[in-house]
Amino acid sequence: MSVKSSPYVRFGVCAVFWAIFVVSVLAHSEPALLAQDDAREQPGPLRPGEYPNYLFKPPIPPPTTKESQEFREKYLFGDWLGDRSQLAQLGINPTLLFIIDPFGNVTGGRQRGFTQFNLLGLDVILKTDKLFGWPGGQFHVGYANSSGSDLSTTYVGNNFPIQLAASGAPASSRLTYLSYTQSLFDEILSFRLGRLTINSVYGEEFLASEYFKAFTSVGFDLVPLGPFLNAPGAFGYPFATWGARTKFEPIDQFYVMTGVYNGDPALKEPNRNGVDFSLKGPPFVIGEFGFRANYGKEAMGLPANLKFGAYFNGGTFKAFDSGLAGGVAAKTEPGNHGFYVLGDQAILRWGGPEENRHLGIFAAFNWAPDQRVNPMPYFFGAGLVAYGLLPSRPRDFAGFGVVYGSYSGDLRRAEQVRAATSPSVAAQDYEMTLELTYGWAVIPGLLLQPNLQYIINPGGNRATRDALAVGVNVVVNF
Repeated sequence: MSVKSSPYVRFGVCAVFWAIFVVSVLAHSEPALLAQDDAREQPGPLRPGEYPNYLFKPPIPPPTTKESQEFREKYLFGDWLGDRSQLAQLGINPTLLFIIDPFGNVTGGRQRGFTQFNLLGLDVILKTDKLFGWPGGQFHVGYANSSGSDLSTTYVGNNFPIQLAASGAPASSRLTYLSYTQSLFDEILSFRLGRLTINSVYGEEFLASEYFKAFTSVGFDLVPLGPFLNAPGAFGYPFATWGARTKFEPIDQFYVMTGVYNGDPALKEPNRNGVDFSLKGPPFVIGEFGFRANYGKEAMGLPANLKFGAYFNGGTFKAFDSGLAGGVAAKTEPGNHGFYVLGDQAILRWGGPEENRHLGIFAAFNWAPDQRVNPMPYFFGAGLVAYGLLPSRPRDFAGFGVVYGSYSGDLRRAEQVRAATSPSVAAQDYEMTLELTYGWAVIPGLLLQPNLQYIINPGGNRATRDALAVGVNVVVNF
């Protein structure tokens, strides 16, 4: 039974969530006040190098914590009465994530309406050094269940999914990760094998920036959406496929990374559930190299990242103008490829060294040259994120971003030809989303994120009115 089909189920989910919320606020209230008092007592001016290497306290923390205090600072149920830290000492790191996305289309789009989409993710990471005395290795097993209905598909008609939990995936249950990672030579070299994605919820893979995770629109979050719109062989969470990834990081300031995957788009179908282990698809290959500036304890300036990458999707792709002349054999192109560049930069810091309060900017650009087969050859996103604007709210964040995609000229001309005989066909031009968001870290493990998204030309169709989506992204880390 889906959440959409039964108001009783929807009411039950909300009731349980808010009950947990009230109990947790009471349980965490006194430590939170103490933490705020400590923040006010930070020492005077900071010298270069006093900030930590890692600038972010992400809304979805990775399950790599070891100490009981860290668990209490990151998760709603803390250390599970001491059991979680004991499991970590044994090399077992479980995490349970629940994302709830109630959103409504206030105006424009196809029609006004409200939907809720939920994502439940369960992951377990097993550290081989603790379990078997084998240093540098880890197993990762993951499962995801999504339920509800997607506002973009149901009411707005845009191609940049509005709700974070939707992630471009229909409601389904599926196996996500089933992988093994091995690090060598003090993490200079690492290999990852198994059921993988090219992005990651709990860290960084390809096309990554921590600033992306501050947003709710799937056009931004985790990684830019552009490559997934053009390359059906690219798999992003919660979809996974067989693959192998290698990363070489000789120094903190530089790395190079490559991955090869089974690019069979049929594996994304809801009825496959992530347990179809076939290898029938063409290869999807991606490579990336990146530079980091001002990272490390001795850094003298503000940290920055710059990344360059390219991908190739094997197989054949049908050209947009196939069959338009009548009786002409379908035209196909061998393979598909694209390039991307992205970067982020912290431009201002304030507060104590452990608060990580700062203002950062980011931008990403994806170019898929062959407009005969790529529906969106130009994709761009940029924005600002401020962490800890108020001294009393050091874990909150605020963000504003713009994501833009231009549809293929060949696709547009083909649609114009079809529109002459089929009035239901509309030529696609461009689509844009403006997002304004604020992340309120209520207590450890609970984030409430009010969100506004203004969608221009939903689906690239100028005939569809611009839409305004309003909602709340709720992220719970148990």
